[in-house]
Amino acid sequence: MKKEVPVLLVDSECAICNKAVRYIRKHQKRDRVIMFRSLYSDEGKKYLLEYGLPDDYDESLVLIENGTAYISSDAALRVSAFMKGAFPLLTVFLYIPRKGRDYIYNFIAKHRHHLV
Repeated sequence: MKKEVPVLLVDSECAICNKAVRYIRKHQKRDRVIMFRSLYSDEGKKYLLEYGLPDDYDESLVLIENGTAYISSDAALRVSAFMKGAFPLLTVFLYIPRKGRDYIYNFIAKHRHHLV
C-alpha cells in the first residue's frame, strides 16, 4: 500500500512563509518528506476545493496529510513532526486548546506581509 506524501499549501507571496519553506526543506527528516505547493497555484486550488476550503483561501497554511486538511496552528505544529532534532517535541502543543493556539497563529498570519 503506497503512502501519500503530505502536501503543505503556503502563501507564496509571503516572505515569512517562503523562509519557513526553505527552513523546513533544509531540516526535514529524510524519511518524512513534505511536498510544498502555493495556495494560489492551480494544484493548490484543487487541493483546497477537494478538502472543503474555498479556492481563494489564504488565511493560513494548509497541511494535507492522510486524507485530512489541517489549518492554522494544527498545520504548523504537525509540520514540526517532519523535522529533525527537537522540533517534533513541539507537537505537545497540540494538547493546548486550539482556540488559544490559533489566537497566536492568527495574529502572526494576519500581519505576515508586514513582519519581514
